[in-house]
Amino acid sequence: MASAKIRVIIVGAGVVGASLAFHLARRGATVQVVDENEQAGSGVTARAFGWVNIINVVPGAVNYGLVQQALADYTRLQSDLPDAFVAARPGSLFWLKSTAETEDFAAAHRAEGTDVELVDAARIAVWEPNLLEPPACAIYSPRDLALDPARLARDLIDAAGVPVTFGRKVESLILSGDRVRGVRLADGTIEADLVILAGGTAVDRLTESVDFQTGVEASPSIILRYRCAEPVVNRILRGPGLEIRQSADNMLHVAKGYIDDSAENAPEEVGQRILKIMHERLRLPEGVSLVEAAAGYRPFFSDEMPRLGFLPGIEGAYVAVGHPGVILAPLLGRLAAEHVLEGRRSPLIPCAGLI
Repeated sequence: MASAKIRVIIVGAGVVGASLAFHLARRGATVQVVDENEQAGSGVTARAFGWVNIINVVPGAVNYGLVQQALADYTRLQSDLPDAFVAARPGSLFWLKSTAETEDFAAAHRAEGTDVELVDAARIAVWEPNLLEPPACAIYSPRDLALDPARLARDLIDAAGVPVTFGRKVESLILSGDRVRGVRLADGTIEADLVILAGGTAVDRLTESVDFQTGVEASPSIILRYRCAEPVVNRILRGPGLEIRQSADNMLHVAKGYIDDSAENAPEEVGQRILKIMHERLRLPEGVSLVEAAAGYRPFFSDEMPRLGFLPGIEGAYVAVGHPGVILAPLLGRLAAEHVLEGRRSPLIPCAGLI
C-alpha cells in the first residue's frame, strides 16, 4: 500500500491512535478516527501515569533499543508541536534500595549509551526541598518527560486535522472475500482502503472475524490522583514504594502496581495507603486528598514488544498496539506511516505473525 491517497480508518483515539492519525495525515493519507469514548485519550490513555522515560527500563531488556528510539521521536515531536509540550516537565530522579544498587543501575544505563547522571543527597535536597529524607544518591535522567497523555492525544488529533467519530463503537470489520473494506458500527458502516486497529486490549475482538489473534493481554495498573494546593515536587520521583509527579495544576499523580482484586487492594484503599506514605516522605500542605483512584488495563504482550503490521492472509487490516503506549506512541505512529505508505518495515519491531 504505497499510495498516500488511501482512505484510512483508525479504530481507537488513545495516544497511539492519535499519533497514527497525525503521522498518516501529514503524509497525505485521508484519515478518519473512530472511538467509542466521547473524546480522544479517554480510555486507558487517561489512566496512564504520563512518564516518558527509559530509566525505568532495565538495560538489556528486549525493548531497550526501541525505547531509546522512542525518546528520539519525542524530541522530534516536540519540535513539530511545541505547544503540545508547554506544560510538560523534564527530568526524573530514580533510586533503588541501596546506593550500590543505584550506582550499578546508572552504570548499566550509561553502558547502553543513555544519558544519566548520579546526584548526591545534597543536590537532591536542593532540587526537591519537600523530600523529607533524600536518598544518599539518585539517578538523574534529564530527557524524561512528565506529561498529560490524554491532552497529548487530543493535541495530536487536532494537529492531524482529521474527522473523528466519537461515541460510536466499531462492532466488526467489513469483509469482502479476503479483503477488509471498512468497519461496521451499530448504526451504519464506514468504508476505507485500510483499517488500523489501535484500540488496545480490544484489538483481538475485531481480529477474530479474520481468524487472527495477536495474543494481547490486559496488564492492570493503578493510577491515583490527589488534589494539592501548592507545588510539592519539581520532577518525577521514583523510589522504593513511591512513584510520583505533579502537574501544572498542582495535582499529584501516583502510579502503583496492581496487586489483586481483593477489597483491601481496591484502588481506593491503595490510594489511602499511599497518602499516608506521601505524608511520611514528603512535606505536604494541608488538605491533600484523593480525588481519583482507578485501574487502567494496558495492552501487553508476553515478549514485552508491541505489535505493528498487516494482518496475514487478508488485505486492508493493520494492527498497532503495545505497551508502554505513551512512551512508544510517536515512534509507532511514524513507523506505521512509513510501513503503510512507503512499504518500509522497521527492524526495531519483530513481525510476531504480522506482515
